[in-house]
Amino acid sequence: MKRVIYILILLPIFSFSQEWNSRSNSSEGLKGVSVGLLFQGQTKYPKPYLGPEVGGIYNDGAYHFIVDVYYNRFIIGFQLSDEFLYLEKIDNGAVWKPRGFNGSYSSLTRAYWFTLGYNIIDYSNINVKLGVGYRSGPKESFTNNNYTAAQVADGYDYSNPESIFNASQLLINNFSEIDFSLSITYPIKIYRKFGIVPELGYTIKHGGLLTGISIIY
Repeated sequence: MKRVIYILILLPIFSFSQEWNSRSNSSEGLKGVSVGLLFQGQTKYPKPYLGPEVGGIYNDGAYHFIVDVYYNRFIIGFQLSDEFLYLEKIDNGAVWKPRGFNGSYSSLTRAYWFTLGYNIIDYSNINVKLGVGYRSGPKESFTNNNYTAAQVADGYDYSNPESIFNASQLLINNFSEIDFSLSITYPIKIYRKFGIVPELGYTIKHGGLLTGISIIY
């Protein structure tokens, strides 16, 4: 019975993969557009680390709002990320920035990403995406912007209250850097022309694990 269930589950996925790649290898051009959301969990932190205890992989991270265009065997995409990362900033010996610049947890960073993907294996539906992003701040966040500094800091057990904010007056206001990402997508047909696209990836600069899903038409 279990084998029958597995076959029933896998058959639509396999069928869609064949259909998708058949179109990819043709001159049909535009195959679909997907819109979705990725969650990023920070896994790399500055050393020495002067912030709160890290309680899990999504203790610090970002939300990525994504749009991908599937054309032939290529993917052309754009991502806008609203970020809550713990970033290192070096200026005259001061090396840290816990969650926000200038005493504000609502002024964080944002990144704009351009991604390019390719269907790497014939007769499969596995796509690899490479991305380059420009991160800058401080920016007013789209999400969680109603939280106060005290609410965000609650439960993180700072041993030194001064480390909640930047302690150095020499730190400049603005932060910017370039980051890179690598991810894998696998479109799955659900109903008629609609499908879902699970995605798993990684951002290089701060070790951000990316997981999420898109709706494709």
